Amino acid sequence: MTEFEFEREHYRVVYPEAARPRLIGGGLERDVIDLCEEGLRYRPADAEVRAIGDVIDGFVRLRRGAEVGVAGTVVRVDEREIALHLTVGIPLRVVLEEQRYLREHRRASP
Repeated sequence: MTEFEFEREHYRVVYPEAARPRLIGGGLERDVIDLCEEGLRYRPADAEVRAIGDVIDGFVRLRRGAEVGVAGTVVRVDEREIALHLTVGIPLRVVLEEQRYLREHRRASP
């Protein structure tokens, strides 16, 4: 086994709790834990019930003000997070801008 055997196909941005964007759709707003071009994970709302195969669409409101439309299928569910495979995904440019924003924000914080 090599150290690179489990590399992801897409670059993933993992958010600190204070900087998480919001997934908005279906009348709910949820905190996004991480995202990449073709997927994201979010914290479910208290009464939210999802099953694998459910379709979710809406948009992600990023902390820097941008909004990106997304749509995807639920691929994993547990009590702490729901994972989506996006059919309408997030452009790589946006993912890289998010990473840059987080790095700059972290440097500016005391």
